[in-house]
Amino acid sequence: MANKMTLDLKGVVSPMDLLKCNACLTAMAPGDILEVILADAEVADNLTMILLRSNDEILYREQTRDSTCIRIRKGPRQYDDTPFQE
Repeated sequence: MANKMTLDLKGVVSPMDLLKCNACLTAMAPGDILEVILADAEVADNLTMILLRSNDEILYREQTRDSTCIRIRKGPRQYDDTPFQE
């Protein structure tokens, strides 16, 4: 069974937020789920671009009024196309 974790990075400055997300993903086992919450839309875009080039899979990305939530499954990817829900 996959572990699920939430990483709230609202208020964390860039690039520390990306580094913390990377460290968390590195420590996770394949198939584990990480939900990342970011306040900065530009950082969320950067993280999305990084993940699309990685072996990890974006399950969905949701934008709210004050934050962006990205749910990630630690690789290997189950699908080559990443048609995540936005």
